Amino acid sequence: MSASRTYAFPARHRAALLLATLALLGGTACNDAVTGVEPTPNPEPNPGAGALHDLVYEETTPGGLQSVRLRVRRADDGAQGGLFGLEIMGASPTVSADGKTVVYVGAGSDPDGYDYQDLWRVRRGGEPERVALSTGRTEFGPSLSPDGQRIAFVRLADDGHTRLVLANVDGSQEQELSFAVAPGLQQAFAGPAWSPDGRRLLFSAGAPGALHLWMVDADGRRLVQLTEAAVSDIDGAWSPDGKQVAFVRSASPAQGRLMVLDVQAGTERDFGYAWRNRQPAFSPDGARLAFVSNMHDNADLELYLVNVDGGGLTRLTDDDLRQQQPRWIRRP
Repeated sequence: MSASRTYAFPARHRAALLLATLALLGGTACNDAVTGVEPTPNPEPNPGAGALHDLVYEETTPGGLQSVRLRVRRADDGAQGGLFGLEIMGASPTVSADGKTVVYVGAGSDPDGYDYQDLWRVRRGGEPERVALSTGRTEFGPSLSPDGQRIAFVRLADDGHTRLVLANVDGSQEQELSFAVAPGLQQAFAGPAWSPDGRRLLFSAGAPGALHLWMVDADGRRLVQLTEAAVSDIDGAWSPDGKQVAFVRSASPAQGRLMVLDVQAGTERDFGYAWRNRQPAFSPDGARLAFVSNMHDNADLELYLVNVDGGGLTRLTDDDLRQQQPRWIRRP
């Protein structure tokens, strides 16, 4: 991998991100209910499905919260290095389909000039840039559209509630999506994810402690509820053909079951893994899932791969570091 250059941000960034995530469980108010219709997945073919892809993820070193960085692991030989040859201190990466743009939560070369709950972007061959959003509030959980032009994310508002927001990748044309998913209750939003064709958003929402998976068109219309378990369904991720959704069913922060949903049939499949499993991501060919788990030692989270049919479970990392938020990135 290439030589690295360092971009750091203070420890309080990661602490603030954790606080924002916890605050999400307090819910948010919204209005203007949207009538739902049945989903009709029909994405365009993924032009990068035949290319080589690696994994980009966040990694926390034993140094603590100030040591969260973005790393890339080559899928074929396991070589590791910094994202785009940079040593970027950041979290929650999200990648464009062509692999040229990554948006993340973190900072850049001048961390003292910004608050530390900002969204940033970096392009292959370029330097990190702050996404110039209109507020100084906390933003987290970004999802970059497949064409790399728009970002969906969650914003922690002044009232302590969360909002689902869209914006151009440069921060312009912000749009808050407003609809009721649990009328009469406080509501929380988490984990937006663009569909492979860029037309819809998958996200978790509902009353605190019972978030469900929902789907909505990018213009805020055609709201559809996908799951309705008594516990929370989070970390939703689309398959490349838009027909399946991988997600985690979680009754507590210490537990999470890896699941796959057939969107049209509504049937669910449980992989049967105990302990804490989080953040699945379909490979571009749709054959495998990358995810993180503590299933082998109940300690830190490590990277895993598994075939979508449940076979071929492989542990990719085994160290004293914590890996999270794996995403597939197209190799140049």
